[in-house]
Order: sequence, then C-alpha cells, then structure tokens
Amino acid sequence: MSEDGDDGGFDPNMFEEPAGFRPPTPEGTYEKYERESACVQDGSPAVIDLYMISRHSLWAHRIWNAGVALARHLDTDKSLCAGKRILELGCAAALPSIISAINGAECTVASDYPDPHLLKSISRNLAINCPAQVADGKLKVVGLQWGQDDHLQHALSALPDNTRKFDVIFLADLIFNHTEHHSLLKTCIGALDKRPGSCIYVYFTSHVVKWVDRDMKFFEIAAEPEYRFKFEKFAEVKASAMFPDDVGDINVRETVNCYRLWKEDW
Repeated sequence: MSEDGDDGGFDPNMFEEPAGFRPPTPEGTYEKYERESACVQDGSPAVIDLYMISRHSLWAHRIWNAGVALARHLDTDKSLCAGKRILELGCAAALPSIISAINGAECTVASDYPDPHLLKSISRNLAINCPAQVADGKLKVVGLQWGQDDHLQHALSALPDNTRKFDVIFLADLIFNHTEHHSLLKTCIGALDKRPGSCIYVYFTSHVVKWVDRDMKFFEIAAEPEYRFKFEKFAEVKASAMFPDDVGDINVRETVNCYRLWKEDW
C-alpha cells in the first residue's frame, strides 16, 4: 500500500477460498459395542456408545479387533482392572478404558496423541458411557505423545496421588507403528509402577503379513538391557480380518495375539 493510502487495486479478500472449494471434513461415525450379558453388572451399561472420529492419519477412526478382544477379557476377568490404576496408550475410541472404569478401576487414564479433535471425541465417549466415573475423577483423558517426558508427567499428574504409578498399561493394536517401539517402551517404563504385579498388556494383529517380523521386533526390543521386560503370550482370539481384501495368510490377519509384559527387577 502506498503512503497516500492507495492500495493499488489490491483486493484484501483475494486469498479467501470460495464456498465449496474444499470438500467438507467427513463426519464421524457412531458404533455400538455390546457387552456379554453375563458380564453386565447391575446399574452398568449393557451397550457402549462410541463416537469414531472421521478418517484419521493415526487410524483412530476404527474400533480395532485388539481393543475389542482386550475389552472382552477385562469384562470376563474383572480382577484385571478392579482397584487398579490403568493407563491406556493410543486409546482411539477408548473402549478398554471405559470397560476398566465400569469394572471398578481406581483410576483410568485414556490417552492418545494430543490432537484436539481426537481428544474431544474421546472425552465424549467417556462422558456418555461413564458419567459417574468422569464426575468422580476416576476416568480421565490425557493427550500423550509417546517417548516425551513432559507428556508422561502430564499422564502421571492425572493419578489421584503420588503413592504409586500405574499398575496396568494397555497397548491395543499399537505395535504396527514400527518406528515408535522405543518411544512406546520409554513411556511404559516411566509410567509403570515398580511394585510386583504391575504389567503391560499388548494385544495386536499383524495386519500386514509380510511385516510380522517387524511387529515381533517390539518384544525383542522390550527384552533388551535398556528395558529388561519379560514377556509371555497367553492367548489368541479369532476375529474377522479388518482389511479382508488385503493379501497374506488370512489366519494371521484374523488372529489377535495377547501378550503380557512385566519386570522382575528395576
């Protein structure tokens, strides 16, 4: 603009995009998770109402088979979460966190990447399905980027006190993020309490069969001197393949592998 106020014909609105220039952001979807009738306590919901964010780069728009299998196990054996302090990493729809809170966890922290839209959808799921636990501060959502110390401290600050850290940590279909194995383990070892019995549950499917060895590398790294975790596979669960048209052994793609990690020394 010139000193005399003449803008030389410059249109200040020239960079505004016309209506309809970009396609609208896809709407999220709603899904229902039905608990086994024998597992439903009096006064607890039989159906979990989940809002799934629209297609997301972190795959947070899906309810993964591993999360469903973990939720089933938590409902079947409520001792896995009753009275425990629980952290779920990469929770997406937060189904295992919701089931943990319903089944009497002392405190459950549902965490995922600190994307505002993602955290908003998680908060919605917690509030709709577990209003009492949310109101009592027993169920919270936290933005957490794996491997970042300040994010870890934010998750630890969500605990009711500093007498102990998390008794149980959930990883449901996360280890396909092969470049993030060290970051996941760094967060786990910083968040897990040192008392005997503290453990990590890792549920996953090898969706890309040719990369099974890359998935399993997570456990090799976990056993290295830097972390010194012990691990065991204790179950397999069959479920319909999430990507049925993909190539590779369908048996592998329909199997949820269930592992437990723990430390015998710190």
